[in-house]
Amino acid sequence: MSLEKWVEYGWLRREPTSPNEIKDLLGIVDRSLADSRVEAVSTDLRFIAGFNAALCVATTALRASGHRTVTQSGHHVKTIESLELTIKADSKVIQRFKTFDNKRNKSVYDVAGAVSDQELIPNAWRCPCP
Repeated sequence: MSLEKWVEYGWLRREPTSPNEIKDLLGIVDRSLADSRVEAVSTDLRFIAGFNAALCVATTALRASGHRTVTQSGHHVKTIESLELTIKADSKVIQRFKTFDNKRNKSVYDVAGAVSDQELIPNAWRCPCP
């Protein structure tokens, strides 16, 4: 599969980017990472901030390729899945990312306290890839 196929399927659209846009997106990553380290807020919110940083990295890779997801249900998942095409991410990395997306959704929409302190440890975010 290719990004161009995704455009044909209606999952992405072509859209030029600029160095300033990429810089701005990386600024969001930095801010979200800083927010994820604020111990005065809940574990859930720290996790959400960390997840948002990771999602913004995936968005940055997609934008750097000259594409943007189409706003529709599941566009975060498509952004995550696009990592296979933008940076050649391993399927285990993408699956781990999807697991964290589900955890984020649960903590935002379903229940407070969905995230454990162990899930904030940087090693929890590393993929168990060989």
